[in-house]
Amino acid sequence: MTVSSNRSIAIIGVGSTMSRSLALWLASVGWNIALVSRSVNSLSKIADEVKAAQTNADAKVIYRTADAGNPDSLTSTLDWCAQQFCGKLDVLNYNAACVAPSHITKVTPEELNLDLQVSAVGTLVAGQWFTRNANTDNIPKGEWPLFLVTGGTLDREPQISCSSLSAAKAASQTISRLFAQTLPQEARVVVGMPLIRARIVDPETGGYTEGYHPDTIIQTVFKPFFEDREKLQGGVDN
Repeated sequence: MTVSSNRSIAIIGVGSTMSRSLALWLASVGWNIALVSRSVNSLSKIADEVKAAQTNADAKVIYRTADAGNPDSLTSTLDWCAQQFCGKLDVLNYNAACVAPSHITKVTPEELNLDLQVSAVGTLVAGQWFTRNANTDNIPKGEWPLFLVTGGTLDREPQISCSSLSAAKAASQTISRLFAQTLPQEARVVVGMPLIRARIVDPETGGYTEGYHPDTIIQTVFKPFFEDREKLQGGVDN
């Protein structure tokens, strides 16, 4: 199925792997793309790559730094993104997380709180914001706005080596599942949770894990959510 062009997305938590590949793919089909991350240097570099891949001369590629763990910073940035794209977004992808090693016997309350703020509170703030700012104009045609929260297996298979992130991801995924139960009926928004089942980068070789190149993940795991959101009736696959 072909994904429609000239739609708008904000990607929160842009990095050099999956979110970069997602932005590059959407640029190739002519989407308006807002990139958000804490690091302005890497963000501007990725934005330049995405602009170069853009196939729609009228589409925008914008970027802005924000602290996803700070509700005020995240909300003001999302407001700015929507304003750049005529007030609404078709898709919001929440991908922010603090990825760092931590051991359950040594992690501090401050470290856990930071992870919870970025992964869980950020997901909550983004999801609630999207209920007020999703583009619902195309629902009569079967095209629904999509809140896309990147997920993995840490919520069900916690790892001692990343204890704090495991706990935060469990909270984030629970919030996402609750949104999935509620938003189609109450806000006319569907929720997608693309599941990444392995580490993208092999810690031993430093290369991509076999079968988990970011471009492959986007086409096999993410793209189906974009296709499915355009063929829904009542928030259910038609």
